Amino acid sequence: MKVESKKYALTYDEYDNGKTETDLLDKMLKDKKLPEIKQLVVGCWSYESGDCSELVKGMIANKEKFAHIEGLFWGDIDQEESEISWIEQCDLGPLLDCMPLLSGLKIKGTNNLSIGKTARPNLKSLEIISGGLPSSVVEEIIASDFPNLEKLVLYVGIDYYGFDGSVETFKSLFSKDKFPKLTYLGIVNAEAEDEIVELFLNSDILPQLETMDISCGVLTDKGGQLLLDNIEKIKHLKFIDMNYNFLTEEMQEKLKKLPVKVDVNSDADVNEDPEDYYPMITE
Repeated sequence: MKVESKKYALTYDEYDNGKTETDLLDKMLKDKKLPEIKQLVVGCWSYESGDCSELVKGMIANKEKFAHIEGLFWGDIDQEESEISWIEQCDLGPLLDCMPLLSGLKIKGTNNLSIGKTARPNLKSLEIISGGLPSSVVEEIIASDFPNLEKLVLYVGIDYYGFDGSVETFKSLFSKDKFPKLTYLGIVNAEAEDEIVELFLNSDILPQLETMDISCGVLTDKGGQLLLDNIEKIKHLKFIDMNYNFLTEEMQEKLKKLPVKVDVNSDADVNEDPEDYYPMITE
């Protein structure tokens, strides 16, 4: 029976004793179960904000060992190991090209990240978690061809930690021609989550979606009212994820009455000064 998933990472003790990315690569290559793994999870490769370029080069040099991988989570690193804003990435495009069967890709941390501009016909799910998403990564997604993508989730973050775009940066993603099979779209963890709601409502991709994910960001009553005012546009949805928000209790109760399953749970403090509202993930 195939091993569905396995995580490889350097422990702090290993790193403290001089182990490096090369040793992490050796862990993978020497594992007799590697050929059986469908879902590859790569965790911490450095405890001092080192990038992953040498690990990527080593994997590419042994690309035949990874050609069978169907799912990749790159950067499964806990806060105790590294703040998300400290995770140093590199150009992952050439590595992803070595995994032709890849259908699911999840990346955490976006400093110096590139995923390339290419066609990935097998890719069905893409999620990028960041406290500050560079617009260059969004541009790569827009310039690439993912005709069978069903789920796309991007964590926007704030400019202090690397987000250098605007709401307009994401506009081209809201296209049925671009993503004809997309059913789950999330532009989350954004300061301008109310404006993201407007993008959804004014897009031609909304009718084909099953899930609208506007969670983890600064969603206020303004965005909530937009949803209430456009019930006809959203009533076909199966789920609207608004988890973590700055909605008043009154607005939350109104949204719960929508003819759509919603999650409006939040531990954010709506009574703070709005100038102090912030997305869930930043540093």
